[in-house]
Amino acid sequence: STEPEITRQRTAYQTYIADLMKLAGMSDPAGRADRIMALEKEMATVHVDRITSQDVRKANNPATLADLKSNAPGLDWDAYLSAAGLEKQPMFIIWQPSAIKGLSALVESEPIETWKEWLTFHTISQNAAYLPQAYYDLRFGFYGKTLQGTPKQLDRWKRALARINDDLGDALGKIYVAKYFPPSSKAVVQEMVKNLLAGFDHRIDALTWMAPATKAQAKAKLKTLRVGVGYPEKWRDYRGLVIRRDDPLGNAWRAEEWEYHHQLAKLGKPVGRDEWWMTPQTVNALNLPLQNGLNFPAAILDAPFFNPKADAAANYGAIGATIGHEISHSFDNAGAEFNSEGKLANWWTPEDAAHFKAASQQLVEEFNKYEPLPGLHLNGEQTLGENIADVAGLSAAYDAYKLSLHGKELPIVDGLTGDQRFFLAFAQSWRQKIRDAALHSQIVTNEHAPDRERAQTVRNIDPWYEAYAVKPGQKLYLKPEERVRIW
Repeated sequence: STEPEITRQRTAYQTYIADLMKLAGMSDPAGRADRIMALEKEMATVHVDRITSQDVRKANNPATLADLKSNAPGLDWDAYLSAAGLEKQPMFIIWQPSAIKGLSALVESEPIETWKEWLTFHTISQNAAYLPQAYYDLRFGFYGKTLQGTPKQLDRWKRALARINDDLGDALGKIYVAKYFPPSSKAVVQEMVKNLLAGFDHRIDALTWMAPATKAQAKAKLKTLRVGVGYPEKWRDYRGLVIRRDDPLGNAWRAEEWEYHHQLAKLGKPVGRDEWWMTPQTVNALNLPLQNGLNFPAAILDAPFFNPKADAAANYGAIGATIGHEISHSFDNAGAEFNSEGKLANWWTPEDAAHFKAASQQLVEEFNKYEPLPGLHLNGEQTLGENIADVAGLSAAYDAYKLSLHGKELPIVDGLTGDQRFFLAFAQSWRQKIRDAALHSQIVTNEHAPDRERAQTVRNIDPWYEAYAVKPGQKLYLKPEERVRIW
């Protein structure tokens, strides 16, 4: 990219490389930075763009060891796979064949000394938090101040806690759940999940454009969806991981190695359908297409997303929309490529697929118009999967909210009807403070639109117009034919 901000970041990155090498006592730090930067530019050119990389069909490229040797010469594949503990693995999935081929060729064409310099720099940089403070100051100067606009480092105790989260997440999660997530809260959320699934099932039934055969496949996927609420049923066992008080760097290395071997041990075994990929103390949620499952950690099941004492309008508008969002990921432009067993399979008729693509394109164009920073528009294609899930998830949450009332209406509170409070809760769940540098980075690199634009999902929801009497000419108004309706 030749965009001025990206150019500025690239220059700052090269300065960071040189400064870190100088601090480490390396000779010719500027020359090393030049060579490392040149190598990384070469590495970048062999990768596909972000949107192409999101296409799971293009990522489904099985290859044997013989295929790797034939199609990507340059790297000593036997030595590499043996060192990785993968020498007996019969098959690999290559997400970007052009990248593997190009990187392997660079191994052969570029001087070994340059590769050593590159590995040295990244080893120091990635472990800067465990080295003398000057190393982390340099790293924060680039990754914190330059890329995110963050003026101050987190307190040391917060950084230490983050490391425990990364390396001993389940052990800490047990303590968190016992203190902050009572069984009563779990029961309320599970009931909400039940209503959300029912609401989404009703929406599938009501689709006029989808063929019966495709509907049957969609409903089968919904029926077999595994939803984890709060925490895993089986906690991670950390036996064998050595932690020492006087060895933070060694602790980090051993934890990383332990995790690697934990993942390696899964090869050749059935997919763990109930495995969690987030810790309970994480404020986030996750859709797992290969498991046809969802994770809703305990930490997001708290204010402002969820309050067990709040009424249905507040809870369904906030955490209900989040639950609906994750369910909807099973049917977005990527999730729709997987069947009820978590396998990559085409279960769409050509006509249904064409309609889905056309409706998706309408959403792409809607988000392309947003300009969060002067001269910098969103890329609707890049954020499409998340935007589909937002629209479908909010629609399903509204249906589930109404289902939970059993035909009744909520009383007016603080002058607001139940429907108004539902959409207000949704908007409040997207409140955010963000610096321009961090916002710029998100727009350029992330698959999520900024929170302000995600809150504007309501523009596609008919009941929002009725709840707030939104009229033509008002800022967020969309004509009925312009509102995106996919699920």
